[in-house]
Amino acid sequence: MKLLFVAAFLAVAAAVPSSYKPEYKAPSYPAPSYTAPKYPTPSYPSPAYPTPAYPAPAYKKDNKYDDITITSQSDERNLDGSSQW
Repeated sequence: MKLLFVAAFLAVAAAVPSSYKPEYKAPSYPAPSYTAPKYPTPSYPSPAYPTPAYPAPAYKKDNKYDDITITSQSDERNLDGSSQW
């Protein structure tokens, strides 16, 4: 079986002419050049959005309450599917 493959390879190699050169040459093209698009000037007044009819919210960002401290926590899952939290 190996001899058959070797013989087929040699037959193909012998059939190809030694002066084999590809006939096709890939064409080359110049890089495209584009002009920058010219956009019209916007026709809306500056700024484009109206002034809000209400003032900004006035609130203190500081928290006037003390932080809550967790002193203990328990989460029990039983084998029968019940739980206690």
